Amino acid sequence: MKRALIIRHHAKETLASNFRSVLDARGFELEPLNVFESAPIFDEFSPPAIDEIDLVMAFGGPKSVNDDYPAFHQEREFFREAMTRDVPVFGVCLGAQMMATALGGTVEPSGGYQFGLRKIDVTAEGAADPVFGKIRAPLVPTLHGECFTIHDGAVKLAYGHILCRDGSFRRINMSFRYKNSYAFQFEPQLTLEELIVWNNEFADDYKLMGDRFDPEEERARNLREFAKFASVHQTQMSEMLVAFLTNAGLD
Repeated sequence: MKRALIIRHHAKETLASNFRSVLDARGFELEPLNVFESAPIFDEFSPPAIDEIDLVMAFGGPKSVNDDYPAFHQEREFFREAMTRDVPVFGVCLGAQMMATALGGTVEPSGGYQFGLRKIDVTAEGAADPVFGKIRAPLVPTLHGECFTIHDGAVKLAYGHILCRDGSFRRINMSFRYKNSYAFQFEPQLTLEELIVWNNEFADDYKLMGDRFDPEEERARNLREFAKFASVHQTQMSEMLVAFLTNAGLD
C-alpha cells in the first residue's frame, strides 16, 4: 500500500474531504504528523524514514517558517532530504514556505494580508505544466501574510499581487515546482465546509488586512464568493491532485 505523510501545523487546517477522497480512491494509507500537538514550544517532529513513505503533503498554520522552533528546523531538513531524493512533496501555505526555505529561498512579511479569493497570474511554464495546468480558472482562496522567494533550480508557476497596508501593491510568488514537488501560496485543498470553520476560527485574521478593509464585510464577502466558486475550485483542484500523483508515478 502507498503511504502518504500528512503534516499539519494547526488543528483546523486539514487535508479536507476533497483531497482525502482522491487519496482514498487510490489506496493511500494516511500517516498523520500533527506538528501543532507540541505547541507552544513546537519541539516534536518525528516523521517516518524517507524510504518508508511515498508522498509528503504539508499544510498551513498561523506560525511563521522563520519562527525559531526545533520542530520547524527539523521539518525543513526533512523536506530538503525528501526533495533531494525525489519523494514528491505537496506543500500548502506554511508547507510551501518550508519547501522554499529548504531549497535556500527566503520568507518575509509581504506588507499586507490576504484572506479570500484572489486572482493568480499563471506563467507560461505554469500553463504548460502537466499538473498546474489543470487550473483553468485562475482564482484561488488565500490565507497568508508572508511571501517566499524561489530558488534558481525551481520553476515559477504563478505569481499574484497583494494590497499592502500602506496602499501600495506588491507582486508576490504564488507557486513553484521543484522536480516532482509543488508549492502553493494558496489553499488548493479548501472546501466550503472547511472555509465555514476557518471563517469562525480565524475571524481575527481579517483585521490583519489593514484599515482599508472592514473585517466583518470581508468575512461575509469571502464566504459569499467562495460559496459560488467552491464547486469549480474543488473540481479543478482534485484534477490537479490526480495529475500530481500521476506525474509522480503514484496514481
